[in-house]
Amino acid sequence: MLFQLIKKQLLLLWRNPVQIFLLLGLPIILIVILSMALAGFMEGGSPELELKVAWLEHGDEAEQVERFMNEMEALGVPAEAFGDQGQLQMVTMLREDVFQGQDLQEMLELEVIQADEKADILTDSSYSGLIEVPENFTYDMLQVISEQSSEAPELIVHVNQEDGIYSSVLSQILEQFNEMMATQTFLQQNGLDIEIEAMQAAASAGEQVQVNQADPISSQEYYTVAMAVFNGLYVASTIGFFAMRERQYQVFDRIIVGDMSRWLYFLSILISGTIIAFLQLLFLFGFSYLVFQVTFTDVLALLVTTFSYAIAVGGITVLLTAISYRLQTESIIGFFTGIVTSVLAFIGGSFFPIGELSETFERLGNLTPNGAGLTAYIQLLRGSGIQDISNYLIFMAGFGAAMILIAAMSFPKRGSKR
Repeated sequence: MLFQLIKKQLLLLWRNPVQIFLLLGLPIILIVILSMALAGFMEGGSPELELKVAWLEHGDEAEQVERFMNEMEALGVPAEAFGDQGQLQMVTMLREDVFQGQDLQEMLELEVIQADEKADILTDSSYSGLIEVPENFTYDMLQVISEQSSEAPELIVHVNQEDGIYSSVLSQILEQFNEMMATQTFLQQNGLDIEIEAMQAAASAGEQVQVNQADPISSQEYYTVAMAVFNGLYVASTIGFFAMRERQYQVFDRIIVGDMSRWLYFLSILISGTIIAFLQLLFLFGFSYLVFQVTFTDVLALLVTTFSYAIAVGGITVLLTAISYRLQTESIIGFFTGIVTSVLAFIGGSFFPIGELSETFERLGNLTPNGAGLTAYIQLLRGSGIQDISNYLIFMAGFGAAMILIAAMSFPKRGSKR
């Protein structure tokens, strides 16, 4: 008889194509959309940028350096104190080594213009910005470095405010160059004979290795398991809705009148919810395997994890049914579907990896059944074994058992109205 009751629940779902679409079709759509839309965020990628920048320079920098050197010699300072004159041409360094260097050549196009072209460039929306080097900029900067003056000159930067991220990147490049020049000024003013190039080489020397780093996962992998555990919660509300309709149509009363134990009906709801959740998860993982090549290397661990999460969903299913039967209302199921599932999905990390924000969010998320399931699946995708996720398996199974116990105490007794 228990088998017939379970079969009845499965047939109710099979004959409802709308609910089948919501349980199977909707999560597939969400997996595809979210994995594609948030691929850059999940995988640490950066957008491809193409900056077009104009460069306007007033005056000849070589002449400014030569004038500065002549003045220093007149003051009795030997030319050797400043090293190679080419190193003093900071504007040329900025233009050739930074903006036209190898690091930026694929993303930045620099065009040197004349003063009479400035007005046209400022009205041309194809340019991300215009860098204008004032008259005597290098000479004034050298005066500051040699402590002959305290008023540092500034580059004039015109940015295209409508260009968003492009103008922001341009400003960051100039800020980094300004920091480098400030460091150079400090070193020379304090008599430290250190080349900027040597500092950069020393900073980048050697090899940086992260130890104990888990294998990264793609956006397709993350949102496959995230949407799977999220939509698994809707199995509970779907079966609970069917069970409540049976109560309204007096199907449950006829079962009781037929001298069948209410616990058989209780078990049929529990087992039906567990089976449907288990099959739903396997279907979604199979889809992602065929379309996105999302692969779990340890199949046994995958099945055990899926069964553990299915038990948790089965527990929620029978609890919703028991409370709805006792209160004789569908509002509990509606509240769970509209509010509770969204809250659990947010805390559990189904929408985005909230656990990466802080350890507190991570612990809180793992205290939800979907969050624990998500973490377990991600660890399996990263190559962990079943022993590494045993605590999550125990939590999901224990959560399901707790829900079943509460549901058993709440399930209405024979002959009771509530």
